[in-house]
Amino acid sequence: MDCIITAGGIPGPDDPIYAYTQGQSKALLDMNGRTMLERVVDALQGSRYVDDIVIVGLGHDHDQQFQRPVHHLPDHGSLFSNGLAGVAWLRKQKGKIGHILVCSGDIPAITSAHIDAHIESCQPLDKALYYTFATRQVIEERFPHSNRTYIKLKGIEIAGGDVIVADPSVTDSNRELWTALTEARKHAWKLARIVGLPILLKLLFRQLAIRDIENKATSILGQPTRIILTPHAELAMDVDKPRQVDMLRQYLEET
Repeated sequence: MDCIITAGGIPGPDDPIYAYTQGQSKALLDMNGRTMLERVVDALQGSRYVDDIVIVGLGHDHDQQFQRPVHHLPDHGSLFSNGLAGVAWLRKQKGKIGHILVCSGDIPAITSAHIDAHIESCQPLDKALYYTFATRQVIEERFPHSNRTYIKLKGIEIAGGDVIVADPSVTDSNRELWTALTEARKHAWKLARIVGLPILLKLLFRQLAIRDIENKATSILGQPTRIILTPHAELAMDVDKPRQVDMLRQYLEET
């Protein structure tokens, strides 16, 4: 399975994490002797299932060291555009491609074992899209007081994960919708407004279930979708705030 890593965007002076990045990409932040991106690539290249890796957003290695060569593309301006660029590159190089792994470049705590287990949980790959959530309980047990943003569903609270398995055909249509969804991905109310009033009302009264999300996504895409509730908090522990940088640096030092 080929992999696209999204590593675009540079935090501006108004972003709290700018004090750490100082005009560079988050992916280049030092995390105990390795950049965040190096740690992510290490985990992916150690997986028994991952083949070629395309990093979209940096344009070149920036003197980073990887176990084997990766392919670089420049930033295309948005998360969805970067994903499309990665898909287009893979198709140009390989022709028809199967399911791909899409991963953000700011989850430095992941390991090869996490990636292997996640891909295995998606078998037999009979759905077009496998989206990942982690519950508050899973994240807080591993990373207490991590300051993640949670969506309150029926009986559980979840945070969006940063690893997706998808058939590239899901990007061939509904591109305006995909753009809106990716821009609103960390804001529950924005997401609910996009997908409709019934979903918004269910969310408001905490009656929205995982199955409702799967059914709505399947309806929108016209292709079957499955939600993976990962037991691995590392797949959802991304870095958006200074506290999360400090917390993960300490975590990586201790593990």
